[in-house]
Amino acid sequence: MSQTLPVISLEESITVPLLPLTPHSFAPFGTCVTPPVDRSLNQAPSSPPPARYPTHQPTPILANQNTALKTSPISPFINGYPSSHGPSKPLMSMFSCFPRPASHTQSGKLAITILERHPYTTQTFSPLALSTTDTSTCFLVIVAPSLSTTTNGVANPPDLSNLKAFVARGDQAVTYGPGTWHAPMIVLGKTRTDFVVTQFVNGVAVDDCQEVKVDGVDVSLHGLPIRSLL
Repeated sequence: MSQTLPVISLEESITVPLLPLTPHSFAPFGTCVTPPVDRSLNQAPSSPPPARYPTHQPTPILANQNTALKTSPISPFINGYPSSHGPSKPLMSMFSCFPRPASHTQSGKLAITILERHPYTTQTFSPLALSTTDTSTCFLVIVAPSLSTTTNGVANPPDLSNLKAFVARGDQAVTYGPGTWHAPMIVLGKTRTDFVVTQFVNGVAVDDCQEVKVDGVDVSLHGLPIRSLL
């Protein structure tokens, strides 16, 4: 029998604009993992350059006999599972995410219908083989803060009125903070995008992932950096 998800809705529907994904804009929800040096740097420097986002990244250091720059930690990897809930372990998965059908986007808007959260762990999505200059495919990162209330049996439900929608580049990964409400990964355009996903799990469904249905929230697709939907 399929699970009946609780519904979180708004009295009046809203359309959320797209924002660029940056370490600063995403900081309230987790970590935008992005290269700490400019893409134009293609030769090993004689000394470490300053981080591009100094308030969100540590300064790189020279590594591997001065042939590389190491920035660590680039993102947190948090295990907040209570020991009373049983043992937890790190897990690395791959999600192969397919472009949403044209019927979902032809109105110029994309309906957000599901949000989920992982109460005790960070979850990092790292795209593979998506170029920073790709004009055929992109992915969206949809997040919402939590309310300090209970709605339809959901403690600390998503605050839909403050939901944010970010458009990401191919050289960016994203780490959702523990308990951060987010949509399943959304790929738009022409080609599948594969993501390496890292998190902790304990095998208890309600501990590992909680979902709600969402009603009344659309994301505007105006300004997408891809040609196939323009």
